[in-house]
Amino acid sequence: MEKEVTNILAVGSHPDDVELGCGGTLAKHIFNGDEVFVVILTNGEQGGHCAERKECLGSLIHLGIPESNIFFGNFPDGYVIDNQKTVEYIESIIRRYNITRVYTHSPKDRHQDHRNCSNAVSSAARKVPEIFLFEGPSTLSVFEPHYFICINEDGLNKKLDSLKKYESQIKKGIVNLRAIEQLAGFIGAKHGSNYGEAFEINHILKVGDDI
Repeated sequence: MEKEVTNILAVGSHPDDVELGCGGTLAKHIFNGDEVFVVILTNGEQGGHCAERKECLGSLIHLGIPESNIFFGNFPDGYVIDNQKTVEYIESIIRRYNITRVYTHSPKDRHQDHRNCSNAVSSAARKVPEIFLFEGPSTLSVFEPHYFICINEDGLNKKLDSLKKYESQIKKGIVNLRAIEQLAGFIGAKHGSNYGEAFEINHILKVGDDI
């Protein structure tokens, strides 16, 4: 019996957020035949991301996401607001592509864009069956994951190689490849795998006969 394709959406505030938070998981979804879409709310201009989006597109395409599945909200970097405009933008993509699982920032974060993105996604994806919340370099220590996805060495390398495209952020120390690999190894070791990614749960909804 052929596997039913699941439509996955990852939402980040800035270029590199999605790859940092769930790059290995997205690579696993793609390997499993799922359709993956990515929304990046800003262009990262305050963080020194390249204006042509070259690094971001190169990274996500290397991960296996077609350019046609990558969307930029063009909201001002540093000023993402949890309001109707942001919610409606995210919700329009969820509806257009019949999204059934969403990954986004944890609201437990030092960066205001990350917090507001998380809250806006929570509203926009309120009818989506599953929302999982990832961590990043600015996530607070109170981040408390209860959902863990194991990734193999190929998945980790896919994530690391995609993040290598962000030369501007590696120079700044925002993308620390060694720390990313160590965190993935720590999560995996705790759960009987080589590597892993950890998520808080916004909600999981089971309908019909599914329990």
